[in-house]
Amino acid sequence: MYTALSTTTDLQKAPTRLAILPIGATEQHSHHLPLATDSIVIETIGLGVAKALNAYCLPTLPFSASHMHRGCRGTVWLRNSTLQMVVRDIAASVRHEGFTQLVLLNGHGGNFILMAAVQDLNMEFPDLLTMCVDPFERMAESGIFPHLKGMSHGDEMETSSLLHLRPETVRLKLAVDPKVEPDREMLRYLPFKEFSKWTHSGVPTKSSAAQGRRAIEFMISHCVKTIRNSIRKVGSRQKK
Repeated sequence: MYTALSTTTDLQKAPTRLAILPIGATEQHSHHLPLATDSIVIETIGLGVAKALNAYCLPTLPFSASHMHRGCRGTVWLRNSTLQMVVRDIAASVRHEGFTQLVLLNGHGGNFILMAAVQDLNMEFPDLLTMCVDPFERMAESGIFPHLKGMSHGDEMETSSLLHLRPETVRLKLAVDPKVEPDREMLRYLPFKEFSKWTHSGVPTKSSAAQGRRAIEFMISHCVKTIRNSIRKVGSRQKK
């Protein structure tokens, strides 16, 4: 595995041609979780995936499309168009330095633009296989969180993950289980705080560090399988 703590000489000698970009966020996670929740989780997953695939894990991008949380102090966002251009420049950089595969690990559910960005990048840079992987997409099937449904923001999955990774940042005594689940569709129109009293979802009071450990392991495994499958299916066609 290689990271930004490696030297340029290390990367020049490295056999890997796979770069991984974890994309996090700096946004409100209600009263009980830190602003850096998404970044902390996706960085851990990125490093785990890079270790399994002997890849180069880039530093986590701490800002993304978080304007649906505007009005909650501490939140910082990029416009969708800005995020797309940032990702495009990173892709151009790794391609220039000899990488032939780039994985965008999406740690924030609001980054809808990333799928469109991947389509454009694979058209613009056909010699750089660019993928976007959502670590959370199979979580409901894992059985780890029996109450998991709908939107996932400050819920039992994220709270459990932080209890495992950074327990000192979790204020579990302040966690509340909303009686009504937030309507995810409303995020297209309004800031979260305007239609949700608690600005989070799920049942965070049912969280545990043990669940968090299992969740992180599950997400790393899912990402590794997804990346390998994509490289096998698409990579072989690109060589023709």
